[in-house]
Amino acid sequence: MTSYMRLLPALVGVSAVIGLAAPAYGDTPPAPLDGDDAGFLAALHRAGISYASPDRAINSGKAVCTCLNNGESGLELVHDVKTHNPGFDMESASNFALISAKFYCPRQLSKT
Repeated sequence: MTSYMRLLPALVGVSAVIGLAAPAYGDTPPAPLDGDDAGFLAALHRAGISYASPDRAINSGKAVCTCLNNGESGLELVHDVKTHNPGFDMESASNFALISAKFYCPRQLSKT
């Protein structure tokens, strides 16, 4: 087990705090985060990102979308993912954020 995957729950905690903030835009609240959990986990595996707990990885992936839905920029998000997961370099953090958005909030990808 790699050290950075043990730190994924930290991302969830930080995202939960950010998720309590009012949306940066006056848009209606986003729909509940559904997605293809199995596809998400498989995509992480293909990208070489391992995890100790599938549930924690899924929750962290969904937390990425909460941050984006609350107005955090892609660059801020990648920086947060890297900061809270020291085993990630910028590329790994970017891959995790991109995979998360692809499976849990694909509409966010079209906003960039």
